[in-house]
Amino acid sequence: MQLFNPALLDLTGLPPDFLSLRPSLLSVLDALRDRNMVPEPKDYRGWRRQITDLERAASTGVYEETWNLPGGQTYRVIGRPHPNGALALMIEDISTEITRTRRYRADLELGQSVIDTMEEAMAVFSETGLLVMTNASYPKLWGHDPAEDLAGGGIASVSRMWRTQTAPSALWSEVEDFVCTVGDREAWSGGARLLDGRLISCKLTPLAGGATLVGFRVHVAAAEEAPASPPDRRSA
Repeated sequence: MQLFNPALLDLTGLPPDFLSLRPSLLSVLDALRDRNMVPEPKDYRGWRRQITDLERAASTGVYEETWNLPGGQTYRVIGRPHPNGALALMIEDISTEITRTRRYRADLELGQSVIDTMEEAMAVFSETGLLVMTNASYPKLWGHDPAEDLAGGGIASVSRMWRTQTAPSALWSEVEDFVCTVGDREAWSGGARLLDGRLISCKLTPLAGGATLVGFRVHVAAAEEAPASPPDRRSA
């Protein structure tokens, strides 16, 4: 070790007098291990030998690794080559970022599990009109899995699919307009008829952040009338 900054002391807890002795990379790793500041693999000696390849990998500018520490922290470790064969090792605490990502994924999974219990077919569109979520009833109604067929698709491509499975209707153009509308909106409902004769009601509900929930309910009785669209769906 030739140089280090004060952040290394704060991040690792290594004593300054130890670092000032210019320890080797392996000595630093052993000192970090004593403080539970490195991953604890089953074969530490094997991992220690592998990590010595860091210098060779970093010489080409390709070394990057995530360390999940025993204490729950997560570090991003990056090795970058410097002139005269030197190696700069950068350690960043990304625990907060990882925690937020995990919480976000957990919230998504919870939301998905909730809407999957609904009998209504549901599709959620982002503020920009991108299809971001559907529930288990959706592919049962429309006969396709959006994750496979319309991955990353927008409201225009999705509504084209809806049109192919319903009788001609102005409903889908109104749905497209509503999903893409910016500003205050009010929930509204409309109706359409599937090609097999069944009626479906379509309810659009504004969500936080400009997103839109589109729900579909099938009316089995052919004689049942689908709800009509109210004349004014959006607030000024």
